[in-house]
Amino acid sequence: MEPTRTDYLIGDIDPHTLATTYQCGHCNSDTSTRTDDLGIVHLVVHHDDGCPVLNGTLSAAPDAARAAAKHIPDTFRR
Repeated sequence: MEPTRTDYLIGDIDPHTLATTYQCGHCNSDTSTRTDDLGIVHLVVHHDDGCPVLNGTLSAAPDAARAAAKHIPDTFRR
């Protein structure tokens, strides 16, 4: 099978797929997407009240990295 080539550093991250793989490690958040007036799709995370990520106490970066890692094509893995 011929590898897929892209110009992206870690693959083409689809926001809809990212929304299905994202899970906050600190609450039972729901995720969705929305499209703004320019047609850009945004990931929306609906954290529980009191979630330390929602309050800014903890970063969402580890959760986002785990969600993105589930979506990275095999051609970008070692």
